[in-house]
Amino acid sequence: MTSTLDTVVIGGGFSGLFLATQLARLDRDVLLLEASPRPGGVAATVIEDGFVLEPAAGTFMLPHRSLTPLLDSAGVAVEEAYPDAALRYVWMRDSLVAIHYGPKALATSALSKRGKLRMAAEPFIRSSPPDEGVEESLREFLTRRLGREAGTLLSHIAASGVYAGDPNNMSAAAAFPLFTELEAEAGSIVRGGIRRVRALPKPRPPKPKSHIPVGGMSEAAATLAASLGERYRSEHPVTSVTKEGDYFRIEGAETLHARSVVIALRPDAASAILQDIDTTVLHGWPSSRVVVVGVGGAAQDVPLPSGFGFLTGPDTDAVTLGCLFESSYAPGRAAPGRSLAKVIAGGARNPGFVDRSDEQIVEAVVSEMERALRATITPSWTKVLRDAAGIPQYDLHHRRRLAAVDDLEAANPGLIFAGWAYRGIGVAHLATDALRVADRIP
Repeated sequence: MTSTLDTVVIGGGFSGLFLATQLARLDRDVLLLEASPRPGGVAATVIEDGFVLEPAAGTFMLPHRSLTPLLDSAGVAVEEAYPDAALRYVWMRDSLVAIHYGPKALATSALSKRGKLRMAAEPFIRSSPPDEGVEESLREFLTRRLGREAGTLLSHIAASGVYAGDPNNMSAAAAFPLFTELEAEAGSIVRGGIRRVRALPKPRPPKPKSHIPVGGMSEAAATLAASLGERYRSEHPVTSVTKEGDYFRIEGAETLHARSVVIALRPDAASAILQDIDTTVLHGWPSSRVVVVGVGGAAQDVPLPSGFGFLTGPDTDAVTLGCLFESSYAPGRAAPGRSLAKVIAGGARNPGFVDRSDEQIVEAVVSEMERALRATITPSWTKVLRDAAGIPQYDLHHRRRLAAVDDLEAANPGLIFAGWAYRGIGVAHLATDALRVADRIP
């Protein structure tokens, strides 16, 4: 047998990069294999004509107990977003309504007085979750806790803004576990949050703020990969992973052997390379397809408000899920005197929209920007980006699928699955999961 590695990580998206970085920090024997010439997966920054467009996540909330050490150890440069990044809007009744976090949320005009009073009463509401084994949707959970009006609005923008999904089909416990954990701990989301804040060590850590990776997410991924040195190999596709006694045989550009293999790929891609293992549980995981549109031009031709952007409310007839005011909150996303917006459209509400022509897509999203912003938009630059695989959906069957994956791992010691399809799709979730997985590897 050739020399045996402790761990091989397959997939150089942020999940695989974070895990390999953590194992390297622990001075573990690890090799990360990426099939394409560049790391980062879906985070493929587009830099064109003075605009910097991120097709996927484009910010980090820092400091973060898992993410910050990984970025710092690799030397990823970040800069703080403009202060107005904390200002968010929801598009309702053909106008933008500000949405604030914390107690200020009660001042929003997005809810009626009655809706606000019911939401404010959440700490005093005694409401039991469904019986064990019954999966509660995000909309059911938030409506039960916050009332019909606030629950409908917040479940919609949460599901749409994070997953491009349908709150009626999203599992509250899988998609937003913090909410259900707080209720389980204290009988209330608010009371649970207060209890956790009081439990923080003193002095309390600084409040997380939006930060931008200098050079874009692609540069952040490249920095993480470079920090791994010889532990990272690009253009190294894996064709099969098979079990040989206590080891795994990894076939690709060369044959490798490892005690542990972490497959940081989508479930269907993971299944394709596991040739001697029953991977039925990895088949048919749902996703939601979106299209990302960059809309840029001179500042007077693409006038954007201050703030982070808006999400589309449940009663607004639109294909747009949300619009981020990139140049309003992110340094370097547009040249001086120019503006850039990022529009996300399609998703569970309008899945067929992604299949329209580029021209039809641009025309539709620009028209909806004009409705929402109540301004004329005349872009000089547009970019249409599609991800054929879509955004993973943590639906009402997600926790059942995760349990089946746990059983698959238990039946094949040393085989681990990671990535945004499983336990959180945000960048911080991937960092947290990387630390969890690293602790599992003997």
